[in-house]
Amino acid sequence: MHRPRFGLIARIAWLVLAIEALAFGALTAVYLDRSRTLMERRIETQLQRVGRMLQEENLPLNAVATPCLMSDLIGLGYQGGFVLGGSGRVIVASDPLLLGKKADEVPGFDPSWLNASVRPEFEAFFAPERLTAVLHVRGPESSAPLYTVVLTFDTAELRAATREVIAWGAALSLAFLLFTSFAIVFVAHRLITRRVQHTLRALKQIEDGALEMRISITATDELGDLQQGINSMTEKLAATIAEQKQAQARIRQLAFYDQLTGLPNRVAILEYLREVLSNDGGSHGALLLFDLDDFKTLNETLGHEAGDELLREVAERLRDGLGGEAQVARAGGDEFLVVLTGLDEDEAEARGRIEALFERLRTLLVQPCRIGHAQMRTTASCGAALFHGAQVGLDELLKRAELAMYHAKASGRNRLCFFDEEMARAVRHRAELERDLEQAIEAGQFVLYYQLQVRGPHQAVGAEALIRWPHPERGMISPAEFIPLAEETGLIVPLGRWVLETACRQLVSWASTPETAQLTLSVNVSARQIYQPDFVDQVLEVVEKSGADPRRLKLELTESTLASDIAGVIEKMRLLKQKGIGFALDDFGTGYSSLTYLKRLPLDELKIDQSFVRDVLTDSNDAAIARTIVALAHSLGLEVIAEGVETPEQWKFLAELGCPAYQGYYFARPVPIERFEETLRGFLLVQREIGLPTDSGR
Repeated sequence: MHRPRFGLIARIAWLVLAIEALAFGALTAVYLDRSRTLMERRIETQLQRVGRMLQEENLPLNAVATPCLMSDLIGLGYQGGFVLGGSGRVIVASDPLLLGKKADEVPGFDPSWLNASVRPEFEAFFAPERLTAVLHVRGPESSAPLYTVVLTFDTAELRAATREVIAWGAALSLAFLLFTSFAIVFVAHRLITRRVQHTLRALKQIEDGALEMRISITATDELGDLQQGINSMTEKLAATIAEQKQAQARIRQLAFYDQLTGLPNRVAILEYLREVLSNDGGSHGALLLFDLDDFKTLNETLGHEAGDELLREVAERLRDGLGGEAQVARAGGDEFLVVLTGLDEDEAEARGRIEALFERLRTLLVQPCRIGHAQMRTTASCGAALFHGAQVGLDELLKRAELAMYHAKASGRNRLCFFDEEMARAVRHRAELERDLEQAIEAGQFVLYYQLQVRGPHQAVGAEALIRWPHPERGMISPAEFIPLAEETGLIVPLGRWVLETACRQLVSWASTPETAQLTLSVNVSARQIYQPDFVDQVLEVVEKSGADPRRLKLELTESTLASDIAGVIEKMRLLKQKGIGFALDDFGTGYSSLTYLKRLPLDELKIDQSFVRDVLTDSNDAAIARTIVALAHSLGLEVIAEGVETPEQWKFLAELGCPAYQGYYFARPVPIERFEETLRGFLLVQREIGLPTDSGR
């Protein structure tokens, strides 16, 4: 059973009722006491009037013996009385048996009544059942009373009147109390409770979200102030919530939309794609990754503001070209993601629709657009990865689209390429090769092969150190396969240091024998190596620790090494040159050679690339290039060596051009150091037989 709950107004009402009850109870008691006192005074006044009448002889003494007359005069039921004369005997009595008796013989007579000299003329004595009045009638000249009159009255009527007065007073007080209580409750309900209930209903609506609700204020009192405060609080709360909604919308805009183009960003499109993949439909879908071609060049030439303008234009064209067929988003940088759904159940048909869509978009993108004051065209390479339900995970799908896009870039750009498993295998192979390459460097699996370099047909002058990787499981891996990967991953730096250290140890070994002490050893240096800030210190440290003669060491650079920071490369070459280390320019003629750079570089030797030597007998252009390189080297005071010489005819032709040194299969193949030294001993033997010096010089 639930206990009754009393609200604030009800508790106030009960408190008011309690206070009123106490107040009116006290007032009633005072009123009743006052009423009784007044009644007694009225009786006393009547008795005093009777006493004066007797004293003034307007009322005969024998009237005391007349009950009806005395009852009428006093207003009470007369019981009896008597008059004592100066002798102390009863001279008048309502009871004849009392006549002539002494005062002390009268039942209930108080002797003190006769001591009139110290008592007033009139006294009234109230008892529970009767009222006794004593009157002293004095003479005109004597202070002693002539008579003492004793009257007795019944107070039953007085008590009845008092009870009636009490009853009516209590009833009227209770009626007034109830009336005022109901009046208070009514007024409280009208002025407070209804307004509080109205306020509570409004608060409930506000709690349910009706922040536009305002409480109507009908009075300017405390409750009105409270209602006004609630209205003000609601207005501020509505404003705060509106600001929060705007902030949340802004946060969502920042979190899920690209601020530059207004397109959904990578997070939003991937969330959408995740939902698409979770709903396994019957038709194919596709993820397309667009990457703008040559965007970096635009940023570097026209500035980032022009790049941003181009991105906005591309986003608008993609949005217009796709319409409602797909979801498009900017993935970041110059990449855009497109999600296609509901293509076709047949994969070939789905591919056809993607190709048609790409052609439409490519046509839109290639349209000229004005960026600042320049008018330009742009193209995009696109990789597409098909999916069918949740067979492919989100991350895998992104990787596939990215692989296909890179394949499109490598295939000539501005084209579409679909992902296939061959790409995945190539990536896995590359990842495995990179992992094996790291392990091979740690385990020291690499070896150096040496290819002989000769002057004329018989004089050995040195060798080129060539790295080889005998994989313990896959066999010999070609440098053409792992060197580019090492360059890309940066592993070429520790690998190049190992080559340099091994080559220097070999130079120290050759220096112990007079016949090989003058041999030079060429070591290839990559662009990543030479661009290391401490490249010079590393080389000098290796040479110093090994004890190799720096004059016997030759570093081979390619033209790609000089593609950037030519001044820095020249400075590093100059510092090493001061220590005696030589330099050769490898693959000369295959790049964009600059004669100005060639003049500034502290080189010792030019190497004619084998691509020119291979067809030097059949291609007049190759023959002309070889002839020019030889002449250029002679004019600059540089040594020149031709690599890739495989036939005696090639050797003779180059010799006729004035090329003095050679390297190639015709003389010796790249072999391990043991076989190389066997070949070297053969050349040294021939040199001694024909009388050639073993000092090769530089």
